[in-house]
Amino acid sequence: MSGKVKYFVPNAVTLIRIAAAIAIIFLPFPSAQFFVVYGVCGLSDALDGFLARKLNASSKFGSVLDSVSDLVFYSIMGIKIFPTMLKLLNWSHWIFFIVPLAIHLIAYLLCAIRYKKFSAIHTYANKVLGLLVFLFPFALIGEIYLLYTLYIYIGGCIAIYASSETLLIHIVSKRYDDRNKSIFLLKRNEKDMNKEQKNQEEPM
Repeated sequence: MSGKVKYFVPNAVTLIRIAAAIAIIFLPFPSAQFFVVYGVCGLSDALDGFLARKLNASSKFGSVLDSVSDLVFYSIMGIKIFPTMLKLLNWSHWIFFIVPLAIHLIAYLLCAIRYKKFSAIHTYANKVLGLLVFLFPFALIGEIYLLYTLYIYIGGCIAIYASSETLLIHIVSKRYDDRNKSIFLLKRNEKDMNKEQKNQEEPM
């Protein structure tokens, strides 16, 4: 597979997620059509990263495009299910949405200021959070109070940790590296980056 094609494939899958997310706007929630298109969004989210690694086609553009597609998808999802949330949730539920969202926005802002980048670090905690956020609409099916309440409280605690960890990484990191998977691996990642930079600077 040629160089241009192998980079195009994962990015094309990411663009499919954006197109599917836009299509969600026109589908009723909850409905079979909604969840089919919603499933396409989730599948493409998993598939683009897999293809990028499999084809050795990771790129800065692909990373930014993935972050933009996540923002588009989750923003549209939030807007779509907001009327249902407004009907079902009380103030204690909303705290677990507002606090981590505010921390995440601060992390995005700090990343833009410090590194002049619009991107997200895909930590292990953020990956778990992404899966929980994706599955949240399913917890609203049937409007069962105990089910969605437990889901929100548990997911909210994970969200607060994930967003706080991302913010802390941006605060203490000496340079931007979207390969940082955890605050506990930060020193090791920085040593690896320094080693890579040193190898690149050494004359052949």
